[in-house]
Amino acid sequence: MRITKREHACLIVQSDGATLIIDPGSFSTLPDLGELGPVVAVVLTHAHADHAHPEHLAALHGAHPDAVFLGPPAVAAAIADTPVQVVQAGQSLRVGPFDLTFHGGVHARIHASIPAADNVGVSVNDVLYHPGDSVEPAVTGVPVLAAPISGPWLKTGEVMDLVAAVAAAHVVPIHESHASAVGQQLAGRLVGGAAEAAGGRYDALAVGEFLEV
Repeated sequence: MRITKREHACLIVQSDGATLIIDPGSFSTLPDLGELGPVVAVVLTHAHADHAHPEHLAALHGAHPDAVFLGPPAVAAAIADTPVQVVQAGQSLRVGPFDLTFHGGVHARIHASIPAADNVGVSVNDVLYHPGDSVEPAVTGVPVLAAPISGPWLKTGEVMDLVAAVAAAHVVPIHESHASAVGQQLAGRLVGGAAEAAGGRYDALAVGEFLEV
């Protein structure tokens, strides 16, 4: 399985000639849609634009009309022009070569004045876990953890706890757009230290770089 980093929270997962895209948001750019291969599914962890950008979704739907778009209820309500199949925490399904299991259900708290939002983390083939905007350790022992490292809802110590609990062999930082280069380096030292302490490695992939697992 190949996991390719795009900007912010977007990952492209490829296996057996098929492609899965997670969180193609407004801070991300899509690669050439003709070079992706057949996209069988697009997972949207929640409805915030930096994870579910309507223009990206429309482009993907137009280029890959057979792809299944999956997200929690708020995503289906917010994305009017792209059909979204509703998924809930605890649900599992198979799309092409991808076994998907959804976890969590609630976005990390930003502030008491801001209502809680739907959010599902997704496990792909029991290899990759992408938590969306959550730091709850919903799974353990997966080889690859996508770990958010910046955001208005995030505390670095909680990410370190997530990394320690999941104990993945590879920790790939995501959700980096809210941090400067200096902030990303600091997160790398702290979260990377937690990854190493748990027996893993911090893989800070540049956009377009990939991990083979």
